[in-house]
Amino acid sequence: MSFLSGKFHSKWTRLTFCFLFLLPLLYPFLLKPGEQLYSDHLGKFILGESVGRNGFLSGNLVLPSRGLDPEGNYCPTECIRIGEELISPFPASLGYVYAIFLPWSGIVGVYVVTAILILLSFLFLSSLWDWDPIYLGVLVLASPFLVNGYFFPDVGIASFLFLAGSFRFLRSGPSSSWFRFVSAGFISASSAWFRIESIVFPLSFIFFLSIYKFSNVEERRKILGYSVGFFIGVVLLLGIQYVLYGHPLGPRFSFNQPTMFLPPWKKWEIYTGLLIANPNRLGFFGYTPGFLIVLFFFLYYILFKKNPFKRNISLEVSNRDLFIFSGFGAFLALVVSAPNDGIIDFGSRYLHLSLPAFAGMFLILLENIREKFRKIAKIVLYSILLYSVYISYSYTQILGKYGRKTTKLNAIYLEQKPDLVVVQIRTYSQILGKYFFQTPSVWLMREADIKNFFSKNHPEQFRKILFVQTKASILESLNDADPFLKNRYYASISQSLGPDFKKVWSENKEDVLIFSMERKSKIRE
Repeated sequence: MSFLSGKFHSKWTRLTFCFLFLLPLLYPFLLKPGEQLYSDHLGKFILGESVGRNGFLSGNLVLPSRGLDPEGNYCPTECIRIGEELISPFPASLGYVYAIFLPWSGIVGVYVVTAILILLSFLFLSSLWDWDPIYLGVLVLASPFLVNGYFFPDVGIASFLFLAGSFRFLRSGPSSSWFRFVSAGFISASSAWFRIESIVFPLSFIFFLSIYKFSNVEERRKILGYSVGFFIGVVLLLGIQYVLYGHPLGPRFSFNQPTMFLPPWKKWEIYTGLLIANPNRLGFFGYTPGFLIVLFFFLYYILFKKNPFKRNISLEVSNRDLFIFSGFGAFLALVVSAPNDGIIDFGSRYLHLSLPAFAGMFLILLENIREKFRKIAKIVLYSILLYSVYISYSYTQILGKYGRKTTKLNAIYLEQKPDLVVVQIRTYSQILGKYFFQTPSVWLMREADIKNFFSKNHPEQFRKILFVQTKASILESLNDADPFLKNRYYASISQSLGPDFKKVWSENKEDVLIFSMERKSKIRE
């Protein structure tokens, strides 16, 4: 099915295809970059700004609160202490990308570049699938490939690098230079600088290439070249991370390690959240239920139609099919080994690189439906996909709404102009947003943390302190009529700050209680 030939050559089909292809360029307007500085996104911004302030020589976090909290016990963003440095668990390479663009384009430049890389990823994939509008429609509208790739720049950049390397390999011929194959493997491996789990995808690709193609002398040269480039890239990554962080998998490993090596029968909660849903988020198949049908069809297809161990002289498997098979192989391997990071946002960033394979297998499923069932089967499949299209739309709306909510918190910070910001949950460092480096901020979750912090940092050095307390039930249920009544967190703050501080402003929001404490001497002035 070719977009350039008769069947899909209508005006509306071409316009639809062009809209899908250019949709990444619309996302900077749908999800404005300046409104995305919260949670992980704020942490990545902090890392990038720190790399720039360190002259690109170190990823040591430059936190305004470092003088108040030299040990990093109350770091307002996720951080790991290695020697004398506070290191972000996010990829240092992503910090360098941020650091390059922040000085001249701000956070907008990072997201615009990511959107362009996603567009180029569409170019690679559309070319591999002969510009098939159905393939692009499934990938863009019925899967989280676009929204997750844009919303999480590390995911978007990693997928671009893997697809660029794969495209370079798949579009090469037997007579292509050895360098082309080696560079293709190296580029694919480079995706792991941004998402460490992406190592599994080119490794799975090499595995399936070796099973189906290694007996062919011409293909063997290509496979060996790709493998050499991949292993050079992986060894370089693991070696540098070992030297810098003392572990080849880098700082993120310490966050995931507790559940990384749990046996599968003890991971049901992780599997449920990753694949279906948990109380707050949809999983991979929860987002696209149609892909569960595709998965079952893949198992049938590879076992009964493309089984390399069956004696079938006429068995033909294209490189594109091998790309699909390897995507499913990596998907299954990653699901089995899913760490605690597996319970994540809609559609799962952790399994992101398998989405092009699922979309490709969907087309193979359509082609293999028997003629007498074809019409009914297509109606059923496309109806299921419509649900996923709705989820994609809703996901974008939810993220946009949350971003606007973040901007309102920024406004509160600007109105209050505190000397210190204290958040009970790290997520609410978002109140600082792009102003993060202007005011010290610390994460004081429990009453004991408040007492310990202010015993080491005398309150007199602060004129005004802004507190953001969560209303989640993990600590206590607040009285809506008087949220400061029987509020142990607030009582601990009052006790630690002493009688010189008085509450001068508060706002009781849906999920947080925000209030300012100011020194009385300052109030009298």
